[in-house]
Amino acid sequence: MNRTQTSSARSRAGIPVQSISVVIPAYNDETTIARLVQDTDCLLQEISSDYEIVVINDGSKDTTWNVLQDLTKKFKNLRLLNHEQNQGYGRTIKELYMCGNKELVFSLPGDYQFAPKELLTMAQGLHKNDFVIGHRVKRNDPPRRKIQSGIYNLMLRIFYGCSFKDVNSIKLFRKEIFNHIKLESDTPFVDAELCIRAHKAGFKVVEIPIEHLPRLSQGASGGKFSVIWDTFSDLVKMSSRV
Repeated sequence: MNRTQTSSARSRAGIPVQSISVVIPAYNDETTIARLVQDTDCLLQEISSDYEIVVINDGSKDTTWNVLQDLTKKFKNLRLLNHEQNQGYGRTIKELYMCGNKELVFSLPGDYQFAPKELLTMAQGLHKNDFVIGHRVKRNDPPRRKIQSGIYNLMLRIFYGCSFKDVNSIKLFRKEIFNHIKLESDTPFVDAELCIRAHKAGFKVVEIPIEHLPRLSQGASGGKFSVIWDTFSDLVKMSSRV
């Protein structure tokens, strides 16, 4: 890549994305994780002078961990963590948010329902804000998941008075936020908790429309009743502490 191409990519991002951690939870994503890491690394080479890709394999039952280990031979900025037993999305994404070492943190799921290029779109929001949520305007999810999400986000508005529409989507934010807030939840509610605490701490949070792709792997267990129950329970229980 020549200097002109690199300059063009940085201008497309809209901000100097010089220091960024891309964090990826992976669970049974053997069919998508290699392409995701490759595309992410390719993008980051164009727009960042200091980056890392951090992936946690959350006890996958397929060959996800083997695929990731092979990828470390090719991508020097790839850092891996492994859960021998599945810890669930909440614990995993919370760990990822905290272990990023760079100035910005950008989250992507291992199932490739979001393309790494969405970073360029969401980076526009950092002109005047500290925290950007990717709003899935056209969700490629089954009707049941859409209904669950609608109810969940409605309850967040009722219990917390926030206007966010898609708190469980991908996020781009300044790592310094964690100097001012502490996350408590270990369920998928931790995503909402992060958005709400950042907002209440005085950081500017914005939602920007992004593209949502069809699921190509087995992926996470967010639709399980036990996961839904734990998430909604945390939503109610933590309303007095957030």
